[in-house]
Amino acid sequence: MEYLIVFQLLCGMTFLAGVPLNVYVLFVAGYRLKRTVSAVWFWNRAMADFIFIIFLPLRFIFVFNPSFDFIMRLSSIVTSLHMFSSAFLLTGLSVDRCILVACPEWARNHRTLPLAYGVVMGLWALSLGFSLRYGDISDYLVALPSIRRYFELDKGRVKATVAMQFLVGFLIPFALILISTFYIVLAAKLRRKRLIQSTKPLKILIGLIPTFFLCWLPYYVFFFLQIFDMYPLPYLQIGNTFSCVPTYFSSCLNPIFYLTMEKEFLKYRQHARNPQTTDNSGLELDE
Repeated sequence: MEYLIVFQLLCGMTFLAGVPLNVYVLFVAGYRLKRTVSAVWFWNRAMADFIFIIFLPLRFIFVFNPSFDFIMRLSSIVTSLHMFSSAFLLTGLSVDRCILVACPEWARNHRTLPLAYGVVMGLWALSLGFSLRYGDISDYLVALPSIRRYFELDKGRVKATVAMQFLVGFLIPFALILISTFYIVLAAKLRRKRLIQSTKPLKILIGLIPTFFLCWLPYYVFFFLQIFDMYPLPYLQIGNTFSCVPTYFSSCLNPIFYLTMEKEFLKYRQHARNPQTTDNSGLELDE
């Protein structure tokens, strides 16, 4: 059980680093940034990271006291909520940037803050719905065999749930993210569309994509290895335990990307007030 000590140390350092970073993004950088559609997307992504990292101590309680049914289920729901909300919000952000490039006229007339808030709230509701439906599976698969007696789950349902989570929470969103980003980059290189003058949001998006992929892929890999043997060998159990560490680490890494955009938005905030700083499509520089 020595690996549990290493696991606790890694998660403890992640918690101590992630909480202040996410708090700064939410309450300082978010307040100072000009209210734009891009800021709405990034702020809600930061909120998803904050919710996930602030509930990290629940996993420690769950490991040492698995009989706490409420703690166990809350930890599972929070993990699942972060899984789906991160994927959905990053997909929405990617599609939003793609629309800016592909349909600048439509974006000028219809891409508004109320619409952005409505879409974001819809994605949060969808994420919560999936989390409540499938949230009791996550901690079952990473739990120790001695702990699983507290779960009463059908093996067939576990396999179906893992497949559903992988498709809806990872594979399909990741495919949409790649398609949208590829179109943006290709359109810019071919100069068929004028890329947004403030390229910082796009750079942040490109930074978030590999973080999302690398941090969540091990989580699903060990899930699939797990469902073929409900009581895995010790090395698989260790892998299952540590597979969630990158997901927590992403909640520390993402705020660093968000903070890089603060100065960029503040820099273009003054320019956006000048009508001459808008492009031919009417899109402001800070967007």
